[in-house]
Amino acid sequence: MNIRIILQNLVLLIMLMFSIHCKMPALNNPRDPLSNDYGKNLILSELVRYWLRDKIAPDSLVVLGAKSLAPYDESGFRIYRIGEDGPTGEIDYSGIKPSNLNAFPGCQPIRVTIPPRSRDIITFTGSSSNRIAVHRYSNEHNLSLIEDKPGIGIPSLMAVTSDGSTAYVSNGASNPNSVNRYSRNPFTGSLSANNSSNYPFTVGCSPVSLRTSSKDNIVFTATTSYLPLGIDVYKNTGPESGVFASGSPYDPGTNPSSHNNLCLIESERLLYMTSGDATYPIYGFRYDENGTMSVLPSSPFAPDTGTLGPASIDNYSTSMALDPKGKYIAYMYSLGGIYYLRLLSIDITTGNITTTDQKYSVGNAPKHLEWDGSGKFLYLVSDTGGTTNNFQLEYFKFSDDGKLTKGPNLILSAMGGSFNIFHLKSLPVYY
Repeated sequence: MNIRIILQNLVLLIMLMFSIHCKMPALNNPRDPLSNDYGKNLILSELVRYWLRDKIAPDSLVVLGAKSLAPYDESGFRIYRIGEDGPTGEIDYSGIKPSNLNAFPGCQPIRVTIPPRSRDIITFTGSSSNRIAVHRYSNEHNLSLIEDKPGIGIPSLMAVTSDGSTAYVSNGASNPNSVNRYSRNPFTGSLSANNSSNYPFTVGCSPVSLRTSSKDNIVFTATTSYLPLGIDVYKNTGPESGVFASGSPYDPGTNPSSHNNLCLIESERLLYMTSGDATYPIYGFRYDENGTMSVLPSSPFAPDTGTLGPASIDNYSTSMALDPKGKYIAYMYSLGGIYYLRLLSIDITTGNITTTDQKYSVGNAPKHLEWDGSGKFLYLVSDTGGTTNNFQLEYFKFSDDGKLTKGPNLILSAMGGSFNIFHLKSLPVYY
């Protein structure tokens, strides 16, 4: 359904709301089915359900990249248009420009963050510049630069709270590595350091994944190199106070893999990670309001039979993603020299994972798995190899009953140094 039809339906609903107001101006009991307030509340609730169920869909996909060979003289991001059936191949914006060691786009950009309920594009400019750039992309497809400032040390990972007001950013330059806190203005999009007395807090070496639970005011970090290994759990106990949770860093006995793969279901206090165990690579945890974790009885979990290999791990790539409704996990792996994407089902009551019959082969070196905010599409980047040697965007349409439908691949760039894909992120109209 296009925007015009959606707006027509919205106008009809508003007209119906006013008609109820005109017919029953004196009835204001929201619990009385004959009252004005009851009618307005019903229409508003149906309108919200209409948008949330059927109409939220992304219109853009941010693809971050740079030339992968010296002199690394171009970098930036492109914004691809997404239609009702998936990527259209149309590029709304191409910010590939000469590299700049003192400002955006940097030299080799690392990754993209899209804060909740926003159209802001936050990028880390990467090696030699280590800046944080914030752009805003309007619904009219216009891009504006909000700010471009030096990061603290070497920023590489960011997690933003659900209200968009606080951002946690890792620093790879400190020894040991640490997590800084930023305040974010949801209206202007600007970021300002807000470490105060309890930040930064230190974590293990080489953090690869960073998540935050706004419900319990907890920050989760997965680290893979040197001691201590596992998942660091930091509990904010007040505006200027915090402590590590009991048992942190939590080590289930197998190191987290070098992927940006932590999956968090805040409402159920469930956390999933991938490990270095090739046979049983997925672990699930239940945690309490204080961040104390326990491994699920079904962990570790094998998504397939046989010895599995990991998907691509360059740039801490993502190979496991959670659908926005928290019912399914998508996981990429290698088996017998072929790369696969498999859909896994989550039992919310127990937290246990089970396999589904949704299993698809994908291209070479799959990485950057991304589930859009509407849940309607699942994206990944792979390469064609062989004689064609192209980076390609693969995508699947996803239905509410848990069915994936493969779409046609979209060529992003030629391999060999022209434009290596570093990260991608969905940019929704409304999220």
